Formats: sequence, C-alpha cells, structure tokens
Amino acid sequence: DGRMEEEPPAQAARHPLGIGSKFSVSADGRLQQGPRSIDRQHGPPRTWTEASGALQGVSPPLTTSDGPSPATDTFSDAIMLGRPAKNKGPASLLRVDETSSRGGDFESTDSLDSRVPPPFMSSGEPDDLLTRPSSAVDADDSGVAAVPQRPFKVTQGKTEKPKNEAQIKREKHLVAQIKELERQLNAETLRKKEQAKVSKRKERRRLVVCSRWLPFGLRRDEEGKLQLHDAMASSRSSKVSAYETVLHRFDVTWVGCPSEEIAPEEVDHARDVLDAKSCVPVLLPPEQAERAEVLSAEVIWPLFHYIPLSMLESDTDMIHQRWEDYTHLNKAFATEISKMWKKGDIILVHDYHLMLLPALLRESHPKAEIGWFLHTPFPSAEIYQTLPLRKEILRGVLAANLIGFQIYDYVRHFMNAASRVLGTDVSVESKYILDATHQTAVTVDAFPCGIDRAKFEKMLDSSELKDKVIELQRRFDGKKLLLGYDRMDYVKGIPHKLLALEKFLEANPQWSTQLVLVQIATPPKNDTWRYHKLRNKVHKLVGRINGRFGSLEHAPIVYLDQTVDFVDLCALYFLADALLITSLREGMCEIAFEYIACQQKNNGVLILSEFVGAAQTLGSGALLVNPFNTDEVSRALYEALHMPEQERVERHQYMSEYVTRFSAQHWADDLVTELLTQDQDHSELLTHLTEPTPLPLQPLLEAYKNSSRRLIVLGMLDTVIEYEAFTGMQPLPDALFKDLLALSSDPRNTVVVMSGRERALVTQCLGDLPVWIVAENGLYHRLGGRAAEWGCMFENLDDSWIGSIKPVFKYFEERTPGTVTETQESSITWHYREADEDFGEIQASDLQMHLERVLSNQPVEISLDAKQVQVRPYAVSKGAALEKIIEACTSYTPASAEAEPGEPRQERNSQ
Repeated sequence: DGRMEEEPPAQAARHPLGIGSKFSVSADGRLQQGPRSIDRQHGPPRTWTEASGALQGVSPPLTTSDGPSPATDTFSDAIMLGRPAKNKGPASLLRVDETSSRGGDFESTDSLDSRVPPPFMSSGEPDDLLTRPSSAVDADDSGVAAVPQRPFKVTQGKTEKPKNEAQIKREKHLVAQIKELERQLNAETLRKKEQAKVSKRKERRRLVVCSRWLPFGLRRDEEGKLQLHDAMASSRSSKVSAYETVLHRFDVTWVGCPSEEIAPEEVDHARDVLDAKSCVPVLLPPEQAERAEVLSAEVIWPLFHYIPLSMLESDTDMIHQRWEDYTHLNKAFATEISKMWKKGDIILVHDYHLMLLPALLRESHPKAEIGWFLHTPFPSAEIYQTLPLRKEILRGVLAANLIGFQIYDYVRHFMNAASRVLGTDVSVESKYILDATHQTAVTVDAFPCGIDRAKFEKMLDSSELKDKVIELQRRFDGKKLLLGYDRMDYVKGIPHKLLALEKFLEANPQWSTQLVLVQIATPPKNDTWRYHKLRNKVHKLVGRINGRFGSLEHAPIVYLDQTVDFVDLCALYFLADALLITSLREGMCEIAFEYIACQQKNNGVLILSEFVGAAQTLGSGALLVNPFNTDEVSRALYEALHMPEQERVERHQYMSEYVTRFSAQHWADDLVTELLTQDQDHSELLTHLTEPTPLPLQPLLEAYKNSSRRLIVLGMLDTVIEYEAFTGMQPLPDALFKDLLALSSDPRNTVVVMSGRERALVTQCLGDLPVWIVAENGLYHRLGGRAAEWGCMFENLDDSWIGSIKPVFKYFEERTPGTVTETQESSITWHYREADEDFGEIQASDLQMHLERVLSNQPVEISLDAKQVQVRPYAVSKGAALEKIIEACTSYTPASAEAEPGEPRQERNSQ
C-alpha cells in the first residue's frame, strides 16, 4: 500500500562508524547523527502514507536535548539518501516496509554491496548533501533528492497541507524518488537472491537415475507432433514422486528409453521436449529395442520369479543370440551417461534390464559412485545357477558401490549366488561382498519400497471420488466386497485365487448371495501366447463359478479384463472389505500399501500371499496365506469376513503406520543416503584378501639371466595343475612336463614343488622330473632330485592317533554331501570345497570343535582353512620346510653343474 515503516531500534546493530545508527534533528533544522537523547511522549503511532501526491503523518510531539523542536519546521525523524563519507564503511540505505504501519525511528542498513554502487546513490559527501539548499533538489544530477528544509506541518492527530505550492511539488518529487529507491532496492535484492540460487545450484550434485523406461511419456497431438504426457501409469509416477525428498539436495536427471517410437527427423524435437523434465532419452532402432527386450522378458524376469528355463524346449540358442542385444542396450545407456557425466555425479541404476551397466560405467569412470537396485525378487542360488550367462551378469552388478534389494531374503540369495558362482567372500557382519580379484568391498542391503500416500489421500478428498463411492455403494448395497487387482500374468496367481473362492463358496453356500469379488486383470504390455493361454483359463474359471453360484440377480464374481482409471481404483480400495492377493512370487506388491492408504474408515482386512516382499513388512497386520494351498486361502476368507471390529482396527492401524513411515520418499532418501557413504575406505575389510604384488617381468628376466644360482618354489594345487585334475592324480600334461623339465635341467636352477598331499601321490604325478619335492605340507621332503632319499622333519614320529579319528572324519563325510576325506601317511584332511558353502562351513566348524576335544592331549594341530580341515603333527608347515630348503641350497651343488670358464664354483654357491 506504499506505506513506509521504520525498523525498531533493537533490530539495528550499532556500528562504530555510525552504520545502522539513528538520525536526529538539531535545533536549527539540520540532520545530525549520533547518540543524541530523544524523549518521546506517549501518543498514537505514526503512519507514513501517500495521499494526494504528498506525504502525511501522525506523530507525537518530539523533544530533544536542545529543547522542543517544532514539528512545523523539521521532521520527527530524517531520511538520509546517499553514501557515507570516505573511509566510513559501506553505504547506508533506508529500510522500506510496504505492508506494515508500525511507527518508530528510521534506521540505516547496509543492504547493498558498496563495491558496486547502484545508480541512485549520491556521488557527493553526506555533509554536503545535508547542507544543500532545498532549491537544489531539481538541479541534482545524481538522481538523489536532498532532505527539504521546510517539510509539511505536523500536529497531534491531524496533518495540514502546506500552502506553499513549491513545497508540494518538492514533496511529490521526494515521493517519486522514494518509490524509485524502493523499486531499485527490490530489484537489487532479487538479483542477489537469484545469484545465490545459481551459485547454490552450481554447488549441488546431480543424481542420475537410470531405468529401462523414462518416467515421463510422449504422445502425439492432433497434428502428429510429440508432446509430453503427464498422465503416467501409477508405477512410473510413484517413481518420480519418490525422489521428491532428494530434490533439495540434488538435481535429478532421468535416463531411459521413451515410450513412443521416435523417427530420425524427430530426435532433436523429442530431446527438447524431454529436457523440460530433465530427461535424457536413450534411442534405439525399433527392431533392436524389441530384440533387446527378449532376454529380459523371457529369460531373466521369469527366472527371477522362480520360473526355471524350460526342460522340454532348448532356450540355450535363443539366450546366446539375444545376449548380444542385451549387451548393446546396456552399452547404449553407458554411452548416453558418459556424454553427460561430470565429476561428482551419483548414478543409480534400476532393475534387471541394466545389470551390465555398472561394470560398463566403472570402466570409463573408475571413481564414480554407482548404485544398483532390483525391484523384482532375486532367486535362490540353485535357481540362479541355471542361467547360462550367470558370471557375466554378476560381475556387471558387482561393479556398483551399493546393491539394493526389497527384502533381506533377496540379499541372502544374491550373496550365496555370488559366492558359489564367483567365489566371493562375505564380511563378518554379512553386509559386504568381498571380491579378492578386483579388491573391492560392495555393500549389499535391503531397502523396502513404499508408496506416495499423499497422492491417494488427495484423491480421497476429491468430489469425483465421493461421487464414484456413492455409485458403487448403491450397486453393491448389502454385500461384502472383496477386491482383486492384478496384472494378467502367471506369477500373480489369479487362477489360485478363483479356485480358493470356489472352495469357500462350496463350504459356505450362504455367502453366495452376500459376497462379491471384483477382480480386475489388467492386460500386459506384450501380447504373447502365454497371456492368451492364461486369460482363457481365467475366463473359464469365472464362468464356471458364476454359473454354479450365481443367479439372474447376482453374480459372485465381477470380472474386468481391462485397465481402470485412478478414480475407480481408489473408490474400490475405499469400499472393499478385504483385498485378496495370491501372487506366487513378487518383489514387494505395492498394491497392498495402496489399499491400506485408502482404507481410512473401513479398516479392511488384507489377505496376503507369503511369497511377496510385503509379507515381511506387513505380516503382523495381514492374514498370510500360501496361494498353492486353496484350503488355507479359503479359511483366510472366512476369518476375514468374521473378524471382530477391534481386531480389524488394530491390524489396520499397525499396517497404516508402516505405510506412512516407510513411504516411497523414505525409500529414495534412504537409498541415496546409503550410496553417499560408500566412498569411505573399506581396506580394513580386504586385508585378508590382499594378494602379493606381481613381480615385474622385465627386472625378473634380467635378474634370472644374470644370476648363477636360482631357487624356484612352486605350489602343487592350483599352481602346477588345477584342483579338478589333481583329484585323480593323472600325470602332468606334456607341455607342462616339458617346461618343468627345461627349468629343472638347468644346473643353476633348483626347482621345488610343495604339496599337502602324501609323497606317493606327488611322486606319481611328477614322474621322473629332477625336482625337489615337499609332501604333506613339509613333513616329508626329497632334496636333490630323483636319486635323493626322502627325509622327515621329525626323527621319531608318532602317528598312532590317526586310527582313532578316522571314524569321526568318515561320519562327517557321510552327513555332508560333496565332501571327501584324504588320509596321508602322517596327517588326515577333510575337503569340503564341493559341498554347499553354508552347510559346509557349519559342518567344518563342528568337526573342528569335536577334534579339539578328542585330540587335546596329542602333539598335533588342527587347521581350518582353504575349504579343508586338516590334522597334522605339531609345528609342521610349508614355511618351516622352506627354511630347511634354503639352508640346504647354500651347501648343495648339483653334480652336473660345471663351473663356467673363469667362474669359481664357490662364487656360484654363494649367490
């Protein structure tokens, strides 16, 4: 309203140079600055307004230390416009409040940066400005009005206009100057705020969210041009709303394939349209995009939902053919991300379509922060191992810093699969997968998804939903309403649901006219033969049940083979007395959360399959059932229909609190926050996985060439030959035998082969090679080649204890499939490398504890490492044997070793 208000004295800090201090009026009518005493009499507050082109005011009388100051001659407070004198700090400007009418004293403030004076600031000194005559107002070329010497007349309770027309003109000019000052001040404040926003935006990190499909769709208008489609499917819109909580911390960019086919000439326009929603499209030729979906839809997705590869039809050829298309899709995503990637970006990859993407991004951006989250279930290791390309997919995912799943069951399955397929280890707290090959510690954890509850609550308050509820109440008046809402897919268990309802109606025929099941089966994206087969089966079941238990007036099943709009769905959620979910396998099942969010008053019952992720989060509030057991589902229906009101309230309250707390926004915030902590050092977890640094090849060859004596120590298992080949003790392959023969035939070389197996087996494997042999981990040794005799680390070795523990090893071998017991001359070993990893570890620990009790008074030691439990004489080790070998090498000279010309033999021995 154009009124000005002075700041209260307490809000302006006193500055030693006068910045922020008050201005008073001297006895001669001039402004002065400083701590002059002012006594104000009580009276109504002053209000500065604009009326009839002049300033008016209401003010109590003013008394100064020099005596009364006539209100007709001076302002009660004065206004200073301009900049301070030299060396007196930044400019002081008048505070202007457009909305308040509170009275008080005007104060100056340092609102603007003094380094860039705005155009309205005076170029002269304040003292000159204050003493300038009033006639100089019009002549001032700085754009600043000086304070007039004779302002308007002020009396208690009213204001009289000056009779001098020139004074009125000056006052109008002053008002114009003040309004211009206010405009420029607001513009400057706005400019600084925008600069602060831009600066803050530059400092914000970017979160790049990658998924197979973009969350915003494209559609064509009446002219055929592409435009943004905001009415998205529920799953995609919830994905967008999930990241609302991280928008205050990051700039979110979406990377994915558009839903609409884009012609080459429309690419630039499509990119511009999608850029409005921070979307980066990944564009593929239509045929290639269709082929890339085959492996995901027909192999990976069914397998992850516990549908194994067909035993009757060979899918192997198709899998290898479509693997190239799957790889190309992931490479296309990696290319688009690499184009836009900048240091500090956080990359979050979604779902099974992009399981190779983390590894591809890691190759080009080794320090990037990458997360991968799976929305579907992850199968047990036994199911996953049937996938032909199991290693490549696991290596692709393990390149991420953080791997997330819906529930802990899927975390455990993934860790077991990685351990069995790739041989990875797991940290003590079972949170990290430790990969010795790549020296990485990958965090694997559960992050249960939720829904955007506010979206459903907003719909419940709408008038269109209330109208729809009234309509449905009239239609189903007097009947109990059951709801089923599923995609037409064989993992959703729709036939199982219908069979359970049929069994319920057979056992309770009185409910046939009092119960209605509204089953909505939305069609899938792809029209396949499996879909048609399942739909025909469902249609037959619906017809059979309605034919048996229905009538002309009533049908127990209302079946909709279509997609329903959001209003109808929320109305059904609101009215349903129970929601029946019989999925055979599902990652989380957000439909259960949506039903709870809409059940604000009815306290409906949730009947939930125990094979969905939501069963682990809502299990205490829901009725859990096995969908394969139709009798159990039928009994759950009876319990839901007869449940007491108090129990319904308590169950619903429990589930409602969970849905509110663990929302989609909570999921996204938790996932991103956890990803940000993955840049910390995990080296302490990898200490036991650290491998020796490889020897530099060229210096090694130079040292080998220049040396006169060389000691070459080789392990047997997994070094000279593989573990599988060693089991049968076959002779060495010809190529390896020739290499070892060439090394050991050189008189300057001493080749030692060390093994934990007994000496007869090692000798049989190595044949007639002139090498030194250490058997049974150093207990026996043959130093000096074929003609040398075997020696023992102990002169009087007592191995009578072996016979007493053989039955123990035999017992554990029989109860642990995949294990084998090996009895050597003076030691005994139980191998469990081929056994189930978890069960093998449990059995190994059990065997070790049992042996420690039995052999507590024997001179032996029990070791558990390298997937084996071994009992051997005390102080026997390969390290101790190696010390003996080095000692023997210093005094041993091969008989065939001839001194080279000019080279004494003792020099050769001393090297």
